[in-house]
Amino acid sequence: MVLVTCFSTLGCPQRTLRQSIELAQAHDIPMVEVRTLSGSNDLTQNLASEFGQPADLTACLGDADIKVPVMGSSHRLFDETFDFAPLQKLAQWADAAGARFLRVFDGKGETLDSEMLDLAQARFEQWEALRAAQGIKAQLLIETHGLLCANQALEAFCNRFRDAPILWDTHHTWAAGNALAQTHEIIGARLAHLHVKDSLLRAGKRQYVLPGTGSFPAAGLARVLTEFPPVSAAVSLEWEKHWHPEIPDLESALTYAKPWL
Repeated sequence: MVLVTCFSTLGCPQRTLRQSIELAQAHDIPMVEVRTLSGSNDLTQNLASEFGQPADLTACLGDADIKVPVMGSSHRLFDETFDFAPLQKLAQWADAAGARFLRVFDGKGETLDSEMLDLAQARFEQWEALRAAQGIKAQLLIETHGLLCANQALEAFCNRFRDAPILWDTHHTWAAGNALAQTHEIIGARLAHLHVKDSLLRAGKRQYVLPGTGSFPAAGLARVLTEFPPVSAAVSLEWEKHWHPEIPDLESALTYAKPWL
């Protein structure tokens, strides 16, 4: 069973969205997670340049029969500043694409304290107020990228936010020393999207490698997801070509991913 049903455009950073859609169609991938387009992470500007208006994006995706589950911002939930205005602009495009979520990172740090949880709650509440006032459909999706890669912090977050959708970067939590099954149990029904990738530890540093050629326990993840199938979460190959231009192209990674997971 092939579990990977999506890829992030972080892996094909120079492509437009139309070109990314063509790549998805060529590999029989039904979903595209939108993060990087035309060499930039400024999605609002790039989508406006490519499509002009949100309605044209809706039409393009409908004709292609490709879904966009997530649009990725660069916001960090626990940062001192959190500007809602760019998220509101991006939400217009996310809604036009039918994306359920706008991804925000968790944040940096070693410990998650009550003040940070209070700050996160205030930001969640403000976003929900904006959604209600402006008719925005997209929810905030929190990624386990930094602080929440530690199971202790993740559990504290989940205990506070019972319904917060979570993007589980399976590689990052595993590389931080956590068992996949335990992390999955902590996230529970909040699981809304997954990132997968592979790596090897070389000279004390993680280096990304083609899926199936590294040490990520894909078979273990497959067992977890088979035993507890996510209701509507997509498994997305996050191939970090934008940040690591030296790694192979996304086309190769997608080919390797099929027998891997």
